[in-house]
Amino acid sequence: MIWWVFLLVILTVLSYLSDIGLITFMKDWRVPFLNASLLSFLMLLCMLGLLGRMMQKSKKGEKETLRERIEQLEREISGFREK
Repeated sequence: MIWWVFLLVILTVLSYLSDIGLITFMKDWRVPFLNASLLSFLMLLCMLGLLGRMMQKSKKGEKETLRERIEQLEREISGFREK
């Protein structure tokens, strides 16, 4: 996930440099069907990738939490059965 953030930082810096006029050739690059700059489109794709990765990891974290809770309850049940 750190690579998504790293790529997003690079694209943001390039976009900023293009907006202030230091990189002039990048202003003319456009995505035809969106009429947006290429850097904006790439930043959008990176954010979507980052969001998807975070959602995937949060679901995995929920499953791990539930699995730990099940193991804890099974230990409690086995303790009651022994008594």
